[in-house]
Amino acid sequence: MADAGNDSSAAGAAGPKTEEFLKLLGAHERSLFAYVYSLAPTWQDAEEVMQRVRIRIWQQFDEYDVNKPFDAWARAIAYYLVLAYRKEKSRQREFFTERILEAVSNRFDTHLERANERRDALIDCVDKLEGRKRDLVQAYYATGQPAETMAHQLSMTPNALRQALFRIRKTLLDCVERTLRVESRG
Repeated sequence: MADAGNDSSAAGAAGPKTEEFLKLLGAHERSLFAYVYSLAPTWQDAEEVMQRVRIRIWQQFDEYDVNKPFDAWARAIAYYLVLAYRKEKSRQREFFTERILEAVSNRFDTHLERANERRDALIDCVDKLEGRKRDLVQAYYATGQPAETMAHQLSMTPNALRQALFRIRKTLLDCVERTLRVESRG
């Protein structure tokens, strides 16, 4: 029977490769699962494929080029594992054709890129807000408090808080759209 001291030293013995793998996988696992789920017929199939993806990424991690995006590399591995899974299960149920899967995969990449551009623009736009507005947005979304509680803390009515947030969201939406238009021209 292992004692607690040995367990913690074993966990602390993880090398730099393991730590880097866990850091990268942790940062991209949600979007990677979303990608796999977009190609898999069911949630359970996506979970099964995702388990295989984690194992394969670890097995091939020495081949990963740190100068290239981890998420794109991992999605390429996932794509081929989804195809292999489909082939393995094809006798049991009907699946989309490979051409349709490829189209979904390409669409996912485009959507992810646009979502990342919108997120970056939003972060820039929040940074451009006046101090009180920026603080209000950050406090509201970071704390997750009900509007009534937060309004009371700010000596506002809940309706006044909702109206202020509505105006700020409108300002942010306009800023994001303007930023994306400017970037698409440049």
